[in-house]
Amino acid sequence: MRYVITGGSGYIGSRLVEFLLRRPDTEAIVLADVRPPRFPHPRVRFARSDVRDRAGLEALLRQERPDALVHLAFILNPIRDEALMYDVDVNGTHNALEAATAAGTEHVLVTSSTTAYGAWPDNPEPLHEEDPVRGMPDFPYAQHKTEADRVCQLWAARHPERTMTIVRPCIVLGPNVDNYISRTWQSAPFLPVFRGESSQPVQFVHENDLAEAVGLLLVGRHAGAFNVTGDGTMTWAETARMAGLKVRTVPWKLWHRVATAMWAARVPGVEAPPGNLAFLRWPWVASNEKAKRTLDWTPRGTREVFAETLRAKGLGEAGPGVATAPSPAPVVLPPAPVA
Repeated sequence: MRYVITGGSGYIGSRLVEFLLRRPDTEAIVLADVRPPRFPHPRVRFARSDVRDRAGLEALLRQERPDALVHLAFILNPIRDEALMYDVDVNGTHNALEAATAAGTEHVLVTSSTTAYGAWPDNPEPLHEEDPVRGMPDFPYAQHKTEADRVCQLWAARHPERTMTIVRPCIVLGPNVDNYISRTWQSAPFLPVFRGESSQPVQFVHENDLAEAVGLLLVGRHAGAFNVTGDGTMTWAETARMAGLKVRTVPWKLWHRVATAMWAARVPGVEAPPGNLAFLRWPWVASNEKAKRTLDWTPRGTREVFAETLRAKGLGEAGPGVATAPSPAPVVLPPAPVA
């Protein structure tokens, strides 16, 4: 099997490469990225590529003739240039699909997100793959994931002779993860719970479990959308207590105004726009039963994943009764690339 992986130099791409290299049927892996991997491997080739360059990506696919294109390139950490984010996130996904179409690539796997469902008060609990992706208009990351997800669904409908796999992970944690989400429990002065409302449940999936699920979906050529989450949930308040972070009850409208002002003023340590607060306020838990049933895949539990992440960062307490499965020795990897 031959693979081209956009954004493959990032931490999820690195975990996926490890999974694929352990398989005897893996013939070639090409990382199409704007920067080379921090830890190169003799069996993996790097090709400098930007997903905003459709012609360049098409040329690479025609040259490599992969059995599958894995599209991981996306901007996770919010930036001020929303036009650039959209160009990479949404237009980049469109470019990848058009390049695959022109090059005759038979299988495309794209990482979406459970944030694509949006956090809404009328969300079913849990969300399933057939539920609509609605995003959040004032949170670019979630909205871009929604639009890219819809682009993939449309491509699948237009190309029924090919295989489209849409992977919707929840928040990814683990010893190698370093992004604005994982830094929340290190840098935030407190975690808000909104007055008159309960602390919402949240899910985490281990970086290695995500890589395994993506790998199994690839080698099995499974079509369709798949939620990839850890088992069980925690509340946001529980995460704060485990991390040794204070919990404060605040009025929603007041805190939203404060968060908006801090983002606009570029206050140091404020790494996300206020639209992400909806994911603290409303439900967006997704079922992983389809992935477990299809792949015979057993992920770690949400609480276990969070405890391991805290230990890796030297934060808080793992908490009583939290058993953790042995994991490979942590390797410090760079954050995901922007394109």
